[in-house]
Amino acid sequence: MTFEEKLERLNNIVEQLEAGDALTLDASLTLFEEGITLVRDCRQMLASAELRVQNVLEQDPQVEP
Repeated sequence: MTFEEKLERLNNIVEQLEAGDALTLDASLTLFEEGITLVRDCRQMLASAELRVQNVLEQDPQVEP
């Protein structure tokens, strides 16, 4: 899954949890757990992207961050 796909799924989960319509406790917990996993994945992907940007900037001192 791409970052954008994960973020879209996370937004969908948030909408479902906020609406709360016809969600059982188990379904809510399952969505919550999936959401937490997606948040962790997105944070990791962002950290990796930030590291790549830093590496590129370090290779070319003429480019300012």
